[in-house]
Amino acid sequence: MVDSVEQGAAATDGAAVRTVLDRDIDTRAYPKYAEWRRLCEENPAMAPFVIMKLSLTCHGAVISPRAMERLQQDDYRFGTRAGEDDEANSFDIEFDGRSTTQIMPGAVVLRDGTFVYINYGETYADPYLLDYDAELGAFVLRESSEQDPAIDIVDFVPRPAIFGRRTSRGTLMDTLVDVRPQKLIFTAYRTCHFWDHREQCRFCAFFTKGHEGPAVDPEDLYETVHAALEEPGRFSELYLSGGTDYEGAEPFAREVDRYIRDLQAMGRDFPGRFPCQLMAPAYPKHLLERIYRETGITSYSADIEVWDRERFRWLCPGKERVVGHDEWIRRTVDAVEVFGHGNVYTQVVAGAELARPGGFDTVDEALASNLEACDYFAERGVNCLFIVWRPHRRSRLGWQPMAPLDYYVRLAQGFHDIRRAHGLICLDDDYKMCGNHPCADLERMDEACWS
Repeated sequence: MVDSVEQGAAATDGAAVRTVLDRDIDTRAYPKYAEWRRLCEENPAMAPFVIMKLSLTCHGAVISPRAMERLQQDDYRFGTRAGEDDEANSFDIEFDGRSTTQIMPGAVVLRDGTFVYINYGETYADPYLLDYDAELGAFVLRESSEQDPAIDIVDFVPRPAIFGRRTSRGTLMDTLVDVRPQKLIFTAYRTCHFWDHREQCRFCAFFTKGHEGPAVDPEDLYETVHAALEEPGRFSELYLSGGTDYEGAEPFAREVDRYIRDLQAMGRDFPGRFPCQLMAPAYPKHLLERIYRETGITSYSADIEVWDRERFRWLCPGKERVVGHDEWIRRTVDAVEVFGHGNVYTQVVAGAELARPGGFDTVDEALASNLEACDYFAERGVNCLFIVWRPHRRSRLGWQPMAPLDYYVRLAQGFHDIRRAHGLICLDDDYKMCGNHPCADLERMDEACWS
């Protein structure tokens, strides 16, 4: 990342961008920027854009009024107005600060294409400011106020062509998908039955309201995928997930039946296998074999969430009761025999393992535990990733201090190095697909990914 943007510059491409942050500026007035500069100097092998992604994720960001006004125009307008449709937020997360008269934007995109997913409606202690500079004709990132100099040029994900369209059943396509760089993420079941008996993961804030009719119609999924194909080059992978339903003749039988119907509908336009990932609980091998046989998907993710056994039992009581820590791991590894080496994924919610009162006492303990998880899975052909945990008032843990930014920088480099040493590449969850995993973003610098 360059140091800043030259005032009066008209061009916004990376080669022409210069800086308004003079190298001799007193960085004490800009602590987040100073922290980023320090981490870049301490980690010269790590892409500075990935460090900025982590900084934005940890500190958060708010949008200035002039940036929000620009984001309401047709090229950026990213969906249905909050409150205009009961299903506008498919994960059903409540945020503060949302205006019902304006549409919240898509994700932030840094100049190298790094995707930064920010929950704009949350309340942050010391967020960055996403602003619009009319003279530059570009969005810029500032420390905290409109008077601060710009740190860099940024952008937002442009509006997909499917937004604003409805299926033949009248369902707004916006409400069915979350748009990542080149991936459409569908939430097919909008409740989690672990909440029924307060067994939900303690860090989770998804599906806090519940739905009387939580299942999405498979035909709506098909029509949305079909419409998305009319925008050539925009999307290259599909993704299906939802809340946990462990009911049936055996645990998860009803959920697997539903996912098979959904995936068959989503794949109707494709001959044979198509790039699609299912994120679901850790199923026994015979159910995975059925999914693989009856659908065309290519990838499967069973997220362990927390590696340490005792902290898993505390943080994920529903998963512990229905599957169990050791069985979850065994099933995830067994899935490699079904989907193939490198096509099975899992992830940890990094930072949750430090939550009080039952978490690790130090970041070094947490780091060692998570690196152990990544190494264990990588040796067995499973891609292990992490996401950054941001405490949310609607979760059982509520507000808690976040882990320090330094921790996530160390974790990203460690996860990346382990997977690289085992010859694993995250083709389904890299910066072009999910964009939610900082450790996978680092693969762009690996020679193995160029061929």
